[in-house]
Amino acid sequence: MSQLQADQLLQEATSLLEQGQINRALRRLQDAVQREPGAPRYWSAFAAALRRAERFDEAVECLLKAAALDPDSISYRTQLGSLLSGQSRIEESIHWHGQALQRQPDSLMLQLNHLFVLPLVARSVAEIEACRQRCFEGMPALLADPDLHLYSGHEYGSHTFRLAYHGCNDRALLESYGDLLGRFSGEYSGPVLEPLATATGGSQRYRIGFLSAYFYDHSNARAFEGLINGLDRDRFELVLLPLEGTPTDPLRTALEASCDKVVTVPRPLDAAMHCLRSLQLDLLFFTDVGMHPFITALVTRRHAPVQVTGWGIPHTSGFANIDYYISADLVEPAGAHEHYREKLVLLPGLPCRYLSSSLAMLPENLPRIRPYFMLPEEGKILGCLQDFKKLHPDFDAVLEAIARRLPDALFVIVEPNVPHLTQIFLDRIAVSAPTMAERLLLLARMSRSEYMGLAGCLDLMLDPIHYGGGITIFETMATGTPTIGLDGPLLRSRVLAGAYRQMGLEDAPIATSLDGYVELAVTLMQDDERRLALRERIRQAACQHLYDRMEMVHGFEDFAVEAITRARFSA
Repeated sequence: MSQLQADQLLQEATSLLEQGQINRALRRLQDAVQREPGAPRYWSAFAAALRRAERFDEAVECLLKAAALDPDSISYRTQLGSLLSGQSRIEESIHWHGQALQRQPDSLMLQLNHLFVLPLVARSVAEIEACRQRCFEGMPALLADPDLHLYSGHEYGSHTFRLAYHGCNDRALLESYGDLLGRFSGEYSGPVLEPLATATGGSQRYRIGFLSAYFYDHSNARAFEGLINGLDRDRFELVLLPLEGTPTDPLRTALEASCDKVVTVPRPLDAAMHCLRSLQLDLLFFTDVGMHPFITALVTRRHAPVQVTGWGIPHTSGFANIDYYISADLVEPAGAHEHYREKLVLLPGLPCRYLSSSLAMLPENLPRIRPYFMLPEEGKILGCLQDFKKLHPDFDAVLEAIARRLPDALFVIVEPNVPHLTQIFLDRIAVSAPTMAERLLLLARMSRSEYMGLAGCLDLMLDPIHYGGGITIFETMATGTPTIGLDGPLLRSRVLAGAYRQMGLEDAPIATSLDGYVELAVTLMQDDERRLALRERIRQAACQHLYDRMEMVHGFEDFAVEAITRARFSA
């Protein structure tokens, strides 16, 4: 009877989670584990709900109970490894992925889970280098192993996603990863399906599909909204391809309205392949290769004659099935084609057409009053408003040098919703940037409109050195607050400089060295007249030259026609 009651509670909790009622679901699951404390599946379900509620430490404890109750379970150990990795608990994550691997050492995914344990927030450069070294040393052995298998129950992971935050050109490692997965591109457990009979109806328009797991209020969707919105519908038939489970919100609704057809890509993998191939696309645009495991699985196969990706992930995909990487001439350095396995396509301007209508609210209506954010009304405040994972330990020395030169300035950073990550960062800078740490103000995560408001009430913003802002650059430029940046060697460190170039801003605050970065920040903070004048020039230039531009859209249209035509003739 107790098990039946626990099952009923589990069903109720599942329904409540689907409705977004997390707290009510947690109460049901807590009751379930109390009724059946010896059943690991209830502890696992409880852990999943706690994870959604961002109660990560409690989720770990529930999974530890599940793993202890089921010593043979690969799933619970894999879940533990993933959850601990998300808290940058590196050694613990390696341990639990290793425990899973011991139970089935010929599993490709378990091998990759164990190998690609990378910090989300790093304790030091040494930790990053040690984790990367494991990847470089382990990949050749996996490539040479003839006994690996792709088991349907061992899902793909976002193994390579965090590499980009280390400031390195990872093309070789990403290609090896892509080649390894490509070996198993035909190995899945589903039935062989015939293509659906869907003709183009005689239409002369080229059929382009945009595929993503993030077609909702997410930075990746905002990165491509303007392109999708701007394409000539007389020349192109657009198919929006959100992954099953994608939330519905106003941004998704707007994207759907911009397309001729919306097709939800189902799971599992064989159903998704059947869906994509049935559409008979001329070109398939993967907007987020590497971010979502299911999309990674799809990239190992070909679903259209032309397959492309772009700056939603600002580096090469590494996969042979991606033909082109769509970037732009204002953000790529000389010789950039060497960074990509794909053929690099340089559109004119920036790789994003950001819509002015996508701004959360007009700059003049933003809450720019410092007390709203509990900041002091007087005094100088610098902000670094990027995600913690972009704050590489190399950046600490820059922050410390600025703090020592500006003894009265405060620093604002927005912390993540994972306390363990915040503590790692605070422990690190207590040693590497103690002067800045003493004057650091941490703010909680906030809405987009509040984020823009915070940017507007700061004196100066600091772009991280290895992986700078992307969509946030378009959002904060509208406020006018100057942002210091470094014109780095890779796309992901050059978007801010590209935006200033697009705006035609003379004397833009962009450095070419770390010393120059510090000097720019100090000079601007000490010169109120120059800084305020620059703020106004940035605001005006952004409004005039940064939003709603069509050059990259027209460039993409020309590229798409040429690439599709070439693919048809070579078929």
